[in-house]
Amino acid sequence: MSGRITTLCTVLGVAIATVGLYLPYRNELNDYLYQKEFLTGKWSTDAEYVINSGDLGLDISQPIVTVQLIVDKDGSINGEIISETLCDDMPLTWNITMNSDSPSLKNFVFARTFEVRQLINGAMDKSPVVATLKLTEEDQKHNAITFEVVSDATGRLPKKLIFGKDLPKFDENYKFLQDYCAKSTAKFYEEVMPKIKKLRDNPKS
Repeated sequence: MSGRITTLCTVLGVAIATVGLYLPYRNELNDYLYQKEFLTGKWSTDAEYVINSGDLGLDISQPIVTVQLIVDKDGSINGEIISETLCDDMPLTWNITMNSDSPSLKNFVFARTFEVRQLINGAMDKSPVVATLKLTEEDQKHNAITFEVVSDATGRLPKKLIFGKDLPKFDENYKFLQDYCAKSTAKFYEEVMPKIKKLRDNPKS
């Protein structure tokens, strides 16, 4: 019994000491964890017109993907991700989010994870997770971030995605993807609606 009490006191002592160390530096630690100014913004994979694309890690072949992120006060991240393959695989709507919960002290050691979801029936939080990405690198010197794809229900995302911030072709890429996804959705409904109508008209066929 005395051994358990000693262990419990030791654990409580470590916890109290940790909290005691955390509180005086809470703002600094939160700034480090949240990375609000750095992560908030427009990110994309197309490094055309960027003369030092190799410094960003963008001198590799990647699909055109755009991401927009906003870091909230609590450090959680709300974002949007869009690409041709995502829109082709989820044609009902191209409202595809990429969100991350508020980080904790464990994220000093473990990388943050982001969940990709699609708006279904007017609900995003309850919709199934399409993909999970892990933020493995933040290069603040060159304004670049790297994600590792942990899971992907579509099976079409590359294993790794590298994004640069505020790249010259972001707006052009974003407009192209918006137009592409609108056509992808329209094509889906053109193909599906006649089949649905046929089933309604001939329920026993």
